[in-house]
Formats: sequence, C-alpha cells, structure tokens
Amino acid sequence: VVRNLTAAYFRGVCSSGGRPLAGASAIVLATNRCSPEFVSLRRNDNQIQKLLKVGINRMHSSVEDLKLNSMHIKVLPALQDNFMYLIIDNTTKEAAIVDPVDPESVLEAVRAENVQLTKVLTTHHHWDHAGGNEKLVKLFGKPLTVYGGDDRIGALTNKVKQDDSITIGNLKVSCLFTPCHTTGHICYFVESPTGDDRVVFTGDTLFQGGCGGFGEGTPEQMVAIVDRFMSLPKMTRVFGGHENTIANLRFAQCVEPENSNVSARLMWAQKQRENKLPTPPSLLCEEMCFNPFLRIDHPDVQNYAGDTDPIYVMFCLRKQRDAFK
Repeated sequence: VVRNLTAAYFRGVCSSGGRPLAGASAIVLATNRCSPEFVSLRRNDNQIQKLLKVGINRMHSSVEDLKLNSMHIKVLPALQDNFMYLIIDNTTKEAAIVDPVDPESVLEAVRAENVQLTKVLTTHHHWDHAGGNEKLVKLFGKPLTVYGGDDRIGALTNKVKQDDSITIGNLKVSCLFTPCHTTGHICYFVESPTGDDRVVFTGDTLFQGGCGGFGEGTPEQMVAIVDRFMSLPKMTRVFGGHENTIANLRFAQCVEPENSNVSARLMWAQKQRENKLPTPPSLLCEEMCFNPFLRIDHPDVQNYAGDTDPIYVMFCLRKQRDAFK
C-alpha cells in the first residue's frame, strides 16, 4: 500500500489522467480514486498515516542552514526521516540539490534563496532518494542535469563514476564510488576553490554514528569504502541521507560502552531531536571517535566482534546493527 501511494505521489497525476497534483493532495486524491479497500487502509493503517502526516508534511525536522565562507548548505527534511540538501555557491548563486525526493519543497527553497538550480546529485536509485527526480525535472521547467552512478535512477542524464568531477559555480564536486548499500551508490565530496570548506554527501552509505545496510554489497566493499572516507580531510562535514543518529549511537554504546565520545554525542543528539533540529552534519574527525563502522581497527570494537580481521569485524557490526532494536 505504501509503495502504491508513494508512487502516486511521485507521479503527481491522478488515475484519470488529470492535471499534476502537489504534495499530500496527490496521495489523498490518488487514494480516493482507488478501491474502497485502499481508502480504508489509508484511514487506518499506521504506516500510511505516518507517511501522510509526517512524511509528506516534512515535519520530522526543521529546515536549517549551514553558511560557510564559500557555500551555503540548506538542510531540507523530507518523508519520514530523509534529508535533501540544497548546495549553493555563494559567489555565483548556482545551486545543486542532493536527492530531491520532495520536489515541491526543493522548489520552495530555490525560490526563497533566489538561486539558479542547475544540477541534481543523486546518491542511489532507491525511491526515497531518487523518486522525485522525474517530477522535479517536469515541475522546474528548465534544463536540469541529473547525475548518478546507476542506470536505475530516474531522469538520469549523466552517469558518473569514481573521481569524476562536477562543478557548482566555483565549487568542485568529486564523485566517490561507494558500492555496498547499492551497486551504483555515489557520494559527493564538495570543496571550495581554496579548500577551506569541505563537505561530503553520503546518502545511505555513511550516517552519523553508523552506516547503511549492505543491501547489494559485502563487508569487503564496506571496508574499502571506509578506507576511502578515511582518506578525506578530517574536518570534512558529513551529511547523511537520514535522521537516524540516536539509534546509531545507541548501538554504538553497546559496542563500546566505555567510550565517552559516544555517550556525549548521544546526549547532544537527544537534545537536538527534542527540539526537532536535524543532527547532520558531523565532522569526519568526530565520526572517527564514535562511529564503530569507522573504528574497526580499534581494540574495543574488535573485542565486541571477537576477532581482529577487519572484514569479519565489519560483518559482525552490520549483522548486530541489523538486529538491534
């Protein structure tokens, strides 16, 4: 049911072929034109209600702004716990959007900031990241270049691979091929011309305090990805694709109960969420202190896994995280 309703939302068109619909109206009308069973499910199913009330209305977090010397990052909540990111070059006012699953919200932000949107940076093909691409291209009405590393991505115009470069005004974007969560996952490392501002958009590969599931990959691939992240500048700001920091850090506490960095970060995250403030970004150097998936060479993490082999440690962490409640 959720899959069908969200598909109706992303199409933004009622079943009778009428005009495009926006936001929650698309779901409500699409549902009302379905069978009575669908209508009943829409009224009674908890998952549907969460999607309608929390997801489409974008209420899980407030919109926040990170203003750096060379760039402005606008943190845009979407769906139940997703994040989209509007990247703005301060000099040229050119902008790109990361994973625009809620196109109307993106266009509102573009208008509010009075910037020139030219690019879509898609991390992977899953509907909650790439599902808004086609609708955004249609609604925007001007040419948009849609980047991604997977042919399954909607509205894709430019397929990218490791070390491919993109520009957003004066900002340089380097593509990091991170196959594990999906086989075509791409992370985007963005830096200013002077190198003083550095950020990375990690989709479902790396989260604050955790990492994404190995849906189409292996522990070996994730170990290689960790090495790739560790080669980035340590003051890089990390923007993950979901608001799941508290759950990640609770698991990290189980892995390293004596790690004061974990407990301190968890307390901070809980205060953020009490006020509906997003937890991204973190700094890469901070992740190295409390994210167990970046600490597979640490004795305490290895003790938790009962082995020192990095691939087995990664396997154990992911298996236990998948079962963690």
